[in-house]
Amino acid sequence: MNRLIGVLVILFLAASSAMADQNDFRCFKSVGLKNTLRIQFVFQSDNDDVGYVIYKGGSARIPVKRLKEKELKKVPGGRPSEFETQWREITSDETGGTYVYVSQGALIDNFRYIRKDGKIFKFVEDLDASTDNGCAWAAK
Repeated sequence: MNRLIGVLVILFLAASSAMADQNDFRCFKSVGLKNTLRIQFVFQSDNDDVGYVIYKGGSARIPVKRLKEKELKKVPGGRPSEFETQWREITSDETGGTYVYVSQGALIDNFRYIRKDGKIFKFVEDLDASTDNGCAWAAK
């Protein structure tokens, strides 16, 4: 009986881990910079108001929280509307910036990071880096 309970616990933990890895993520790379920045933006599957960002070469995940989302344009014919979404980095010293992007359905366009001092970094999707488990360069 104890062995059966042990097996069930292991199966539950494995399933929980697999579900955690099923978060939606996108790989992005900066444009217009001498040294390209690469980020993995992760949308939590269990709470769509929180996520995290991983920078290539960064030391840790940076938690983000969705600030607001507004509909920019309704699209006729049953197609998804166009939205602008803002996410704020959650940092202990409140120096985090804001990520802003425009999306229509699964398409994300006009992705940018606005640093606290107002400097803007533009990004495009890095489809070549995307794998089933995250960006090919991301530290796990």
